[in-house]
Amino acid sequence: MRLSYLFVFFFVVGALTTEAQNGSSRTIQVNGSAEMEIEPDEIKFVIEIEEYWEEEFKEEKLPGEYSEEEMEKKTRFEEYRTKVPLATIEDNLIRTLREVGIGKDDIVVSNLGNYWRFRGKEFLYRKQFIITISDFSKINELAKIMDAKGIKYMNIGELTHSNIEEYKKQVKINALQAAKEKALYLVESMNEELGNVVSIVEMGEGINRPVFASAMLRTVQTSPQESINQVKNINLTYQVQAKFAIK
Repeated sequence: MRLSYLFVFFFVVGALTTEAQNGSSRTIQVNGSAEMEIEPDEIKFVIEIEEYWEEEFKEEKLPGEYSEEEMEKKTRFEEYRTKVPLATIEDNLIRTLREVGIGKDDIVVSNLGNYWRFRGKEFLYRKQFIITISDFSKINELAKIMDAKGIKYMNIGELTHSNIEEYKKQVKINALQAAKEKALYLVESMNEELGNVVSIVEMGEGINRPVFASAMLRTVQTSPQESINQVKNINLTYQVQAKFAIK
């Protein structure tokens, strides 16, 4: 009798196990992807300033334009003595930025210091600023009035959007909805009904922040008369893998 009970017990457990295995196999796994283009509304503009010698800018001719006599009288680099401090250059830069409507809240210091110096000379310290600009035409204005003395370089760091995180969330939702839509029409094509989601796996995301073309960079550096308002869009992509139950 006890043997019979054991046999019935094992039979019921085996049946439940088989049913659970069959149930768990009734799933569908699909990939979903989404893409979104965003028109940027912010530029991260990088300006680096560096201390310099006043004697550098007292020479009015290019090196090849000097006569031998003038070359003898020309101040040599070894004779440079008057260093313009970083604070003076920074004050001039901040004043220029204010002239085009850029406030202190839009300016962040990202780097300070230097790693080498000319033999026999003091360090020429550098300072790097990241400036958030929402009006792209201000870059042209800066290029027109910026004093080149003390400016190591100007560069477009990146193009972004003030609500970029919200757009990233939305493109993820769109990818998951695309996966669900794919699973739905595949299951319905087999006269089945789609169940609840079982698992979601993030496959990867991408963000392409375009920079200005070389012609636009030249606009900043040498040709402020040209327009710099036309920029490429930011491209967001996302991929997801989702598993759904089949009822």
